[in-house]
Amino acid sequence: MKKKICILHANCQGEPVEELLKLNTDFSEMYEVHRFTNYIKEPIPENIIADCDLFLYHHLDTNWEELSSAHICSKLKKTARAIPFPSMLFLHYWPLWSRKPGFDYPDTFLESLLERDLSESQILHLFMKTKLTNIYDFKSILEDSEKIERHKEAVSIVKYVDMILTSFRQKRLFNTINHPRKDLLVHIANTILSELGLAHLAEQSVEDFPPTFTDFEQPIHPQVAEYLELEFGGPEERYHVYGAKLTFEEYAMRYIKCRKHGFDDFIAFLQATANK
Repeated sequence: MKKKICILHANCQGEPVEELLKLNTDFSEMYEVHRFTNYIKEPIPENIIADCDLFLYHHLDTNWEELSSAHICSKLKKTARAIPFPSMLFLHYWPLWSRKPGFDYPDTFLESLLERDLSESQILHLFMKTKLTNIYDFKSILEDSEKIERHKEAVSIVKYVDMILTSFRQKRLFNTINHPRKDLLVHIANTILSELGLAHLAEQSVEDFPPTFTDFEQPIHPQVAEYLELEFGGPEERYHVYGAKLTFEEYAMRYIKCRKHGFDDFIAFLQATANK
């Protein structure tokens, strides 16, 4: 029997969601998945949109033009189903993350220190020892972040914010601001399967599914871990950083050296220095 066409339009979170959905035999036998990455503006061929039976997507506003969710939905056939699921972004572990373009995982406080006439060791000392809550309103930052996620949740079939807020202190749920760990991705997949009238993933399948986004665990500032009362994230904790196992302070020093030497590609710098 010919498979139905499923378009999966999402960011990097779409790949593990697809792989999880395919663990459900009924889904994999029913659908042929065509995954397109939204943030690189990968085009979706018109013939695939016209033939689409199931559209799984991260909601994109009208400023995305022909890749906006409304535009694509308007081109689907009447019998097609469109199911939105959330693009999760979590700032609680990293409230000083900046949206400043041009550098991966920018830190607001570190960037401000780098603008001053300070040595590498002085910057590191101030970054580690300055009481951050005297400068930044963490409570307000986290409240604003939660509001954004609540808005995403409102246009999605997946309810996830309360799930995160209930357990993020006891269990690390994200490796980076936008790389959720397996538990949350399984929750997304199971919600989609339920919406399609299919069974949840088998416990053994979930257990055997490998951890997600393992190349980089964005280190958490120990002061943030203390502020949030996390059961992890202390000063001695080591994180997977592109082949190296670094404490937060060691990671911060590499950030400083990367910026001080004028490199814009932080990921490439971390990969190059992994064994040093």
